[in-house]
Amino acid sequence: MQKLVKILLRIAVVLAVLIALAYVTGNGYLVRGVRYTYLIGRTSPEIDDRDFFPSDPIAATNAQPWTRHAAYGKVTLTPDQDAELQALHTAGFLVLQDGELLYEKYYDDWGPDVASNSFSVAKSYISVLTGIAMREGVITDVMTPVGNYLPEFAEGCHADITLYHLLTMSTGLDWSESGADPFSDNAKGYYGYNVRELSIDQPCRDQPGTEFDYISGSTQVMAEVLETAYGRNLLDLVQEKIWTPLGCEDTAWWGKDRRGGDYKAFCCLYATPRDFARIGQLYLDSGLWRGTRIVPEEYFLASVTPAPVQDKGKPNRRYGYFWWLAELDGRPIHYCRGFHGQYVVVIPHEGTVLVRTGTEREEVNEEGHPNDVFQWIATARALAAQAKGA
Repeated sequence: MQKLVKILLRIAVVLAVLIALAYVTGNGYLVRGVRYTYLIGRTSPEIDDRDFFPSDPIAATNAQPWTRHAAYGKVTLTPDQDAELQALHTAGFLVLQDGELLYEKYYDDWGPDVASNSFSVAKSYISVLTGIAMREGVITDVMTPVGNYLPEFAEGCHADITLYHLLTMSTGLDWSESGADPFSDNAKGYYGYNVRELSIDQPCRDQPGTEFDYISGSTQVMAEVLETAYGRNLLDLVQEKIWTPLGCEDTAWWGKDRRGGDYKAFCCLYATPRDFARIGQLYLDSGLWRGTRIVPEEYFLASVTPAPVQDKGKPNRRYGYFWWLAELDGRPIHYCRGFHGQYVVVIPHEGTVLVRTGTEREEVNEEGHPNDVFQWIATARALAAQAKGA
């Protein structure tokens, strides 16, 4: 018994030393990360981790429920389609057709009023908010230097970085983007306690405006620009300028690095599939919401046009302003994309929006898109075809 006690004491001492070392070396975020992953049987962030971090609510004050399509409740998945959705641990799958709710299905304990983490889908909301700032004249030119808003970017190599470079992920900054490496900047931003300092302190690596390099720090800095430009915090801006005008039905939450700290703008918007679908419908209608202009048409078009930068040795074809771009049957589509296969996909030429939430996705193909996103597109199109024949 005494031997066991000694072993346990030694383990406790080692853990205490490791924890102290993590904080002393500026890696205290690792303690939080281990606590909310490995110690509870996980290996990465998950869509149901809102209660692990501070967050603030975004209230649904102007709920506009979706009109149900005439074929709602009549169209169904095939057994194979359902199996495919379950194989990648889908939480929710929803399809809008011509602005109406055509189909939705939820798995396990997920439901229409249960919010989940969107991860990098949140980046597209920062794009929309930037467009709104353009419409309101708070930001007048995306070619404006970031240093005009954030003094930390006013000197040295950072002085050449513009809002355009942030929006197009072409800043040339050296942020380590990884969802698996516990020492990456992503892990520091997600589990750390000072996301603003982390994003502001990114060192320069390349000339801005030359290469597409997807880094979450760009979105975090853009959110800080918006907060400075408006003199208001991100949550208030999203509540007033997106959540309320778009008639969101349910309360959402935006995660923070610490109580009284900063919003993790690059990742952590928790909402329901029905409300995520609204940003898709907004972009299906070219920045209009039920006839009211929310995002300027010029900005909308620029945001879904490939930025003229290089992408791994060839011209960029897959990214605009915090929106992913692809083609379907030779015609353009655009979509939001999250770490675990969170998608909001807009198919303009077919009047379709789909939302998929879940905990797993497939690897990206040679064109830089996860293979499963096209799988869900095929399923949504099949449902829309059923509706036409119903």
